[in-house]
Amino acid sequence: MKGKKHKLLIYDRLHRQRRGLYLFVALLFAGLFALPYVVDAETAQKLWPPEFDLVFAVLSGVTFLFFLYKLVAPRLAYVQCAERNIRIQTPLYPIVISYRRLVSVRPNQWGQVYPLEKIKRSQRRLLGNALGEGVLILDLKGWPMSRGFLQLWMPDVMFLPGGDGLVLWVEDWMKLNRELSDFKDRWREAHAGPRPEASLYGEMRR
Repeated sequence: MKGKKHKLLIYDRLHRQRRGLYLFVALLFAGLFALPYVVDAETAQKLWPPEFDLVFAVLSGVTFLFFLYKLVAPRLAYVQCAERNIRIQTPLYPIVISYRRLVSVRPNQWGQVYPLEKIKRSQRRLLGNALGEGVLILDLKGWPMSRGFLQLWMPDVMFLPGGDGLVLWVEDWMKLNRELSDFKDRWREAHAGPRPEASLYGEMRR
């Protein structure tokens, strides 16, 4: 049994940055590659050596792939509750956190977690006018792997400042909050020991 896939909105912001620039550069290199083929041969020889055509083609292809990645990546990122763990699917790598590590879940706002007067310029550019938006904070008892490795896949604003925890920005944080509570309760019941009453009843029946 699994919960809803909640889209991680921070990746929309993250990959919207410079997306148009990558497309512009890809089209620019494509134009440079095509230019010698739309002018006469004498003019083409004066532009640049023919070997440059391959360089322009490769650069155009690479930058266009970056553009496509930034276009598709936000659709791949989500958080989802499962029976045994919480799955945080980044665009390229899945991160799984056991409910055993989950201490508490609490709502907050971006502006409370990252106050405007304290955040870095890159964080301010990323969060922009979203500082009043609600988020969910997952207080954790340690990380499933090194924090440095996790930072390769998640932007720094997803990490709770001054402690072990994650900041999740989704469209319906209240629904995600309920799901986290329900799934953790089920997990706790599944891993709880036998009830004393049940053990005593079992002994009496022997």
